[in-house]
Amino acid sequence: MPVEPELFARHNGSRYRTPTDLQVTPTPPARFLVIGGCLAQAIPEVAPLIDKQIKGDFLLHNNFDALPELSDAQASQYDFQVIHIPLRSILGSAYFHLPDDGSQHENFLHQTQDHLSRYLSNCLKLNVERKLLTFVLGFLVPQQNPLGRFEPRYDLKNVVHFVERLNIFLATETAKYQNVHWVDVDQLSAGIGKKSCQDDMVWSFTHGTTLSDGDHDHDLNRIQPSVSMQHHYLARWIEFYEALLCEILAMWRTTLQLDAVKLVAIDLDDTLWRGVAAEGTLGVAEGWPMGFMETLLFLKKRGILLAIVSKNDEQFIRSNWNQIVGGQIALEDFAVRKINFQSKVQNLADILREVNLRPQNLVMVDDHPVERSAIQEQLPGVRVLGRHVYYLKRILLWSSETQQPVITPESGRKTEMVRAQLHRDTARKTLSHVQFLQTLKLRVSLSSIVETNDVQMSRALELFNKTNQFNTAGVRYTLERCHQLLTAGRELHVIEAEDRFTRYGLIGAAWIWQTCIEHWVISCRALGLGIEEAFLADLSRQLASRSITVMFGKLTPTESNLACQQVYSRNGFAPVNGNPTLWTRSLATPLLVPPYVALTSTNSSPAIVHPADVSELSGAETGLGDPRVATAAA
Repeated sequence: MPVEPELFARHNGSRYRTPTDLQVTPTPPARFLVIGGCLAQAIPEVAPLIDKQIKGDFLLHNNFDALPELSDAQASQYDFQVIHIPLRSILGSAYFHLPDDGSQHENFLHQTQDHLSRYLSNCLKLNVERKLLTFVLGFLVPQQNPLGRFEPRYDLKNVVHFVERLNIFLATETAKYQNVHWVDVDQLSAGIGKKSCQDDMVWSFTHGTTLSDGDHDHDLNRIQPSVSMQHHYLARWIEFYEALLCEILAMWRTTLQLDAVKLVAIDLDDTLWRGVAAEGTLGVAEGWPMGFMETLLFLKKRGILLAIVSKNDEQFIRSNWNQIVGGQIALEDFAVRKINFQSKVQNLADILREVNLRPQNLVMVDDHPVERSAIQEQLPGVRVLGRHVYYLKRILLWSSETQQPVITPESGRKTEMVRAQLHRDTARKTLSHVQFLQTLKLRVSLSSIVETNDVQMSRALELFNKTNQFNTAGVRYTLERCHQLLTAGRELHVIEAEDRFTRYGLIGAAWIWQTCIEHWVISCRALGLGIEEAFLADLSRQLASRSITVMFGKLTPTESNLACQQVYSRNGFAPVNGNPTLWTRSLATPLLVPPYVALTSTNSSPAIVHPADVSELSGAETGLGDPRVATAAA
C-alpha cells in the first residue's frame, strides 16, 4: 500500500528536519527580528507561507557598525531574534590573496575569528541587555575545494575547511551567551541539496547565500542574453528558507516546551524488533530495529522515560532479551515494564499513575492498528506511532516535542529517579505513612537564584515549563521573562532533595515577591514527602525574623494542578475575601519543618521594602507569566 501523498509530502518537503507528527498545540503567534545581510533578508518574507500569525522584521546589518537603537516598546514586541553575520563582512577578499605556501592561513584564521567574535557581540545587544531569545545562523560551507579534488581536504588553504573552522568557532562563541542558540544552516542546505540551495558555483565564495535570479536583470543586454538561474539549476531557495524558518520555530517551540513528551512506551514484537520472538519468527536486527534501539537510548539521555507495554510471556522475554536485541539495549534502560497479556490500555493507565504523568505526556509506539485505535479512543491525549517504521527514528529524535533546550544532570538521572520512586512506593506499602517517612531519610536543601546565569537556572526554567500537577499558577516562562522578574526584585527560590533511594536534584522552584509566593512548582516525583511543608516553614521563618506577621500564597486552579490545590488550606492558610486566587496565613503560630525532614537553607529573608497588606496583594497584577506562552500550561 503506497504512502498517502500528503504524508509523503510532509516528510520530504521543508518539514523534513522538523516533523510535526507529535505536535498538538499550534505554534503561538510570534513576532521576530532578523538582523543581518542578504541571506537573512528573505526569512520574514517567507514567514506568511508557513503561518500567517508569524511575522518578522528585517534590519540590514552588512558591516561592522552600531545597531540602530530600539526603544523598550519596540524591543519588547519581539519573541525572538535571528542573527546572520555575512561571511563577506568578516572574510572579505583578503583570504584569496594569502601566500600559496599556507604560512599565513592560521594567523589569518585567528584574526578572522577575533573579528567574528566582536561582530557577534555587537549584534547581540538585545540579548545581553534583555536576555532576548536569539538564534545565530551558521555559515553555508562551499561545495568543493577550488584548488582541486587532489588537494588536501582538511587544510586551511581549502576555503571549504576554512569556513568549517569559522562555523566551529561561531558555535563555540554562541554557547558563551545566555539564551542564544546556534543554527546549523549548512546542514539544512545539505539536507535539501547544496546544488539546489547555494550560489558558490556562480557567485563569490564569500557571498555565502542561496541560488536566486536576483541579478538576472543585469545580464539581459548580453549579445546572447542569459536565461534566469532557475533554468540552469534546480533552484529550491524557497524550500530552503521555509526549512530554515521551520527549524527556528521548532527550536522556539522547544524552549516553550509545547506538547513536551516525557514518556515513550513501546510494544516489542514487530516494533522493537522484526517478527514475533516467542514464535521463533525473529527477523534480522540490522536496519530500522537497530536504528530504533539507538533512538530510545538517545531519548533516555534527554530525560525521557522509556517503558515496555507488550502482550508477551514476561519470563520468556527476560530470559531471552540479550539474545533477541543483540546487546543493543538493556531491559534496565526501561524505567517501567508491563509484559503480560492484560489490556494495553490498562497497562498504560497503570504506568501513568505509577510515574505521575498525564496521557498528554505519553507517546505509544505499536505495530498493531487495533491496539493503536483502542489507546487513542480510551486514553485521549496519548499520541500513537507505529504504522510507518521508516519514520520512527526521525519523528522521535527530530521533533521539537522530544527535545530540550538544555540537558540537565536531572534529565540524565530521570530513569534512575523513577525506579527509585517505584522502590519507594513498594516500601510505602509495607509500612504506615509515618513509619515510611521516618525511614526515608529525606534531606532537603533550599537556596536562591539571583541571576539567570546561575548553573541551576536551566533546571528551574525546565520545571516551570514542564510541571503541570504541582504548578500553582499554570503559566510558562522564557529566560527573557525570568531576567525581567529578577531585575524587578522578584526572588527565585529553589528546592533540592535526596533520600535513601536516590538523589533527586533540583525538584522545586518558587517566585517570591515581598511576603507572597506568587508561583510555585514541585516535581510530581517529590510530592507527599513533606517537602512542601518544609519549604513553607522555612519561608515563614525568614518572614518572622523580619517582624512580618502574615504571609501570602497565590493559587490559580487549572484542569491539571489538583495536586497543589490543597497545599495552602492544609497548612493553615485561609482564602482572602474578594480574591479567589490569594491565600493568607498569620505567622503568630509558626509553621514547622516535619520531624522526618533534614533541612538545610541558605536563603536569606526576602527583600521586603514594606510589609504587604491584604488589600495591596488583593489588587496586585503581577503578570509573572509570559502571556505569549501561558497557553502551554494546561
